[in-house]
Amino acid sequence: MANITTVVGASGQTFAVTVTGGQTQLLAQQYQTAVSTLHSSGGLDSYDMAPGSNSDAGTGVGHGLISQGGQYSLADSATQYVSVGSYSTTGQDTLNSAVSLDLSNSTAKNISVLAGDYAGVSLTAGNQDGTFVGGVGNNTFNGANSTGNWNIATGDGNDTITGTSGNNTISGGEGSNTIQLGSGTNVVRSEGQDTISGTTGTDTVTLLGGSSQVTLGANGTVYDTTSHNTVSGGNNTLITGGSSSTYFSTGAMSTVSGGLNDTISASADIWQVRGTANSISASGSLTFLNGTGATTVSAGTSTLFGASGLDLMLVGGSASSTNLFVGNEGNETVSAASSNGTLHAFAGTGNETIIGGSSADTLVGGSGAATLTGGSGAANLFALNKGSAGGDYTITDFGSAAGNLMALYQYGLQNNNGLANVLASATVAGGNTTIELSDNSKITFVGVSDLNASNFTLS
Repeated sequence: MANITTVVGASGQTFAVTVTGGQTQLLAQQYQTAVSTLHSSGGLDSYDMAPGSNSDAGTGVGHGLISQGGQYSLADSATQYVSVGSYSTTGQDTLNSAVSLDLSNSTAKNISVLAGDYAGVSLTAGNQDGTFVGGVGNNTFNGANSTGNWNIATGDGNDTITGTSGNNTISGGEGSNTIQLGSGTNVVRSEGQDTISGTTGTDTVTLLGGSSQVTLGANGTVYDTTSHNTVSGGNNTLITGGSSSTYFSTGAMSTVSGGLNDTISASADIWQVRGTANSISASGSLTFLNGTGATTVSAGTSTLFGASGLDLMLVGGSASSTNLFVGNEGNETVSAASSNGTLHAFAGTGNETIIGGSSADTLVGGSGAATLTGGSGAANLFALNKGSAGGDYTITDFGSAAGNLMALYQYGLQNNNGLANVLASATVAGGNTTIELSDNSKITFVGVSDLNASNFTLS
């Protein structure tokens, strides 16, 4: 929605500037208040600018007004405010002719520009600090050769913003904007479908519009509040995930927090925290904390802490890949059936389904019920620890591969014929054997009717 901001023009006339978007309106109000305060105190010198070089000959703070298209420049230290719009008795801004404003020769320490031009305004910054409000039209801010600190906000046009090497705060409106960040500390608020690049500064980007592309260097932060964004970050990048977005980590280490149905990849190591139904791949190591939903993981090594509702599929990897899974509360499923690596899994307190892969895996039951499948690999180790067990366990393929073992730790069954007594009390029914331990743990070996002591390891 477009709003009209009015300021005092030359000879006290009303000068109207059109702005759109929340951030532009906020900055326009601040601009209007500052100009009005100076005018009320008699410290404002408003004058009409003409195409070409301009300077203020007055004694107060200069306020230049541009009401026609053309190329303008400033070459003084007095002018601190520039308004681009139309003189109006009806409160309307009718300027629709392109304006170019060059501040590179200005010696003012700080300049604020409020621009409303339906044909767009192109501003070239000097080394001063400043504020640029591009209200309507397709605007351009060029700070490539500037060292100043700038606050830049544009409306709903398709704007092009090149930041300075100072510290910039940038708010792009709802158009398709192109934002190039400099080497300073930059904060970007993206409302449109933007292309944002910054590889040399320390950048924080908040995505509000969706379907944007962001490329950052090291130490960047991205808050993805929408969906279908594509974000690439360097070392030590932090991304707060959105929905159905794609994230690339090109540095040694990065972190993605949250996210739903996102695709996450890393050329080295990455942490993924509290995500839901994401697809994650890492050439190096992955640390996965409290994730849930239908999740796919491929990593050189992974340490995985689940959460209730996790349905985890481990895929790919190499024979040297290792995956450590630690279960949590609630129901969880972990499958390494499509993984080439080794799985070491520790079930939690809920109902767990754990499926090994093609390697020799270790599957440890927790205090809840667990269904354990060794997978296509041989010499799998199934285990219970007294003190952390006590549930009902089903091992679906214990007899299907050579070398499978059942480890019973801290039960003392190696003493006083303990294991022999457990086996003697076993129940065989339907081709399955069930044993019961002193902590009320029950283990059913599916398809095994001839369980014997050689199938166990004790400590």
